[in-house]
Amino acid sequence: MPEFDQGAPLGAALEMRHVSKAFPGTLAVDDVSFSVKPGEVHALVGENGAGKSTLMKIMAGSFSDYTGEVFVGGRPVALHSPSAAKEYGIGMIYQELSLARPISVAENLLAGRLPRIKGSPFVDWKAVERESKALLSRVGLDQLDIHISISEISQCEAQLVEIAKVLGGNPSVLVMDEPTSALSSAEVLRLFGIIRQLKSQGIAIAYISHHIQEIFDIADTITVMRDGRHVRTCGVGEVTSGDIVEMMVGRSIEKFYSKRAVRIGNELFRVEKLSRYGFFHDVSLKVHEGEILGVCGLAGAGRTELARSIIGVDPLDAGDIYLWGEKINVRNMSEAIEKGVVYLTESRKTDGLALALSVAENCLSTIIPRLSRGPFYSGRKNKGRVSDLIDKLVIYPKNTDLLVSNLSGGNQQKVLMAKWIASSPKVMILDEPTRGVDIGAKEIIHGAISELAAQGNGVILFTSDLPEMVGLCDRVAIMRQGHIIGEIDKENMSEGSLLLAANGEGKFVA
Repeated sequence: MPEFDQGAPLGAALEMRHVSKAFPGTLAVDDVSFSVKPGEVHALVGENGAGKSTLMKIMAGSFSDYTGEVFVGGRPVALHSPSAAKEYGIGMIYQELSLARPISVAENLLAGRLPRIKGSPFVDWKAVERESKALLSRVGLDQLDIHISISEISQCEAQLVEIAKVLGGNPSVLVMDEPTSALSSAEVLRLFGIIRQLKSQGIAIAYISHHIQEIFDIADTITVMRDGRHVRTCGVGEVTSGDIVEMMVGRSIEKFYSKRAVRIGNELFRVEKLSRYGFFHDVSLKVHEGEILGVCGLAGAGRTELARSIIGVDPLDAGDIYLWGEKINVRNMSEAIEKGVVYLTESRKTDGLALALSVAENCLSTIIPRLSRGPFYSGRKNKGRVSDLIDKLVIYPKNTDLLVSNLSGGNQQKVLMAKWIASSPKVMILDEPTRGVDIGAKEIIHGAISELAAQGNGVILFTSDLPEMVGLCDRVAIMRQGHIIGEIDKENMSEGSLLLAANGEGKFVA
């Protein structure tokens, strides 16, 4: 770990001066300066595509072709590889965790540096156990079994194991990219306690998040970026959440969730007494034409498992599914899509998108059979359709041939939304449709959801974002421990009432 030069500007642990990074056709970071002090949490906020993650990846040594200057502890450094960044005391925690799920917690914690028995090529397992437990203790996981695989622990525990792994390199600067995106409210509070502990140890933390409120809860300083440029750096006490949003999007948002004209028609889709043993039991739901039905529940309630079984990804042990009053058989996802029932997964990179294919290929992937003549298909003939979707969802850059892997997370999510809109669904099941996206992308996705409902389609929304559920849904079903325990109508819906109901308390129709 580098020693800090007392003459460094503002005592910065890390400082970037006039840094720029270009991709083909895009200047992702344009003359940006940024610094973070020891014992400080410096939040970096902005819409998807604003350049935040690119700037962080420069810090982590992921790009060797940036321009500008970087100083660590007051000394100029070249961060042209991840190993160079680690050498200078910079640790990176990505939104998509870098843990290997099939192997043990201990092997993940000490990956690439397993201790060896002196004078032998064999692993010193006693040292592995000692060092692993010491690292886990730093993040409050003293009781975690170091011998079980990552696949056997919770998302929150995996997030903390990732932090412990990075701390094993003794960083002076910790870069965190959306660390709370997959965590419950209680787990977020636990993580914040760890972050405050790290601050007290003098670690500088650069923190990316799209959750404005958590920025005010954990950060000391805020830097706002827009379109690859620095907008403003200030202390958290100098601005309001409204100021931050206005700087991010370049306009004032008086009321994020505007009222939509609701015209609810006849019953469109119904599931009766669905069960997948061990996950959910005896679940019945119905959604009408033009209705957005929310399904609210705490982590582990069985929401995602229910969605996947309805669509045919996972098996059902019992129950029936009806579309317009007629019983349908859904043996797999292809059959569901043919019937007009589609599912937007919570995991866009793993299950939702083909990252190695273009924007156009992803957008049209659900309707290739409809666009083909016999065995022949030509994507070029449908570029106009893709361009319309790009305009509708404001996907940036407007390049139908660009690989989806080159888009920001928010624009990838909009491509995923476009893919299902292209299929002209009758019922769209949405699982965390705005997780990890900025406020501008969220507004666009919400508009697309509202438009789907306004056209007479049914929407079933699974989300842990309570303001989103209150803002969008006409009715919410409460799911707890694999069962639907009641409903809350629009008139009685609030963040508080949903949270109480999800905990089995408060007032709702049982």
